[in-house]
Amino acid sequence: MLESVWGRGVRKVTNEIKAVVFDMDGVIIDSEPNHYRAICEAIGLEMTLSYDDFLSRFAGRDERYAMGEMANELGIEYDEELFRKWSKTKSEAYAQFVSENAEPMPGAVDFVLVVARSLPVGLATGSRRSDINAALSVLAGGRLEGVFQTIVTSDDVPKPKPHPATYAKAVENLGFQPNECVALEDSPNGVLSAKGAGLMVVGISAMHGAEKLGEADRVVPDLRGASLDSLYSWLD
Repeated sequence: MLESVWGRGVRKVTNEIKAVVFDMDGVIIDSEPNHYRAICEAIGLEMTLSYDDFLSRFAGRDERYAMGEMANELGIEYDEELFRKWSKTKSEAYAQFVSENAEPMPGAVDFVLVVARSLPVGLATGSRRSDINAALSVLAGGRLEGVFQTIVTSDDVPKPKPHPATYAKAVENLGFQPNECVALEDSPNGVLSAKGAGLMVVGISAMHGAEKLGEADRVVPDLRGASLDSLYSWLD
């Protein structure tokens, strides 16, 4: 049954939560439109895939994989040289676009800051570090810069999401066991990554819908008005 908050019968874990690891895109920042615009800028006139195609099939995957799959569908010969060219153009375009419009997801910035006052927080993302640095410098006036004890990007792991390595490294860097940590994720691939690493997962359904996040321990629509007590209640 799907309601405003949906769960899978998780156990009481209030006293077990030692740290919280956030995804970035779709959880903290509404960045997918800017990512799509930047990819369009990189690929150029040959880019005919719609935003809906991008969101449903490539969001939550790392840049190398997404660009390779897009090139294949568009009939473009794809190699390392082209990836590097596209990646450089995309990085520069994304930094420009996000500087003009960095829109936080509802309630996300305040929730991160509330949690960070009581628990260590990390960031585990499929984006490149350059994209994360560009976003954090401007999002909500830079209020989240320096807040995260660890930031793990697709540049830092051999296999990005949905492989568990991104979350496994974030947990290791924070110094806790996976079952002591909670992940907040918006994409099916992100949920798979966090669950594969052994974390509890709260899914945020604003981008992809609750029905796509069935592997999460709890699904909520967004983070508006959420507090640390809310997090505990979601997992009790």
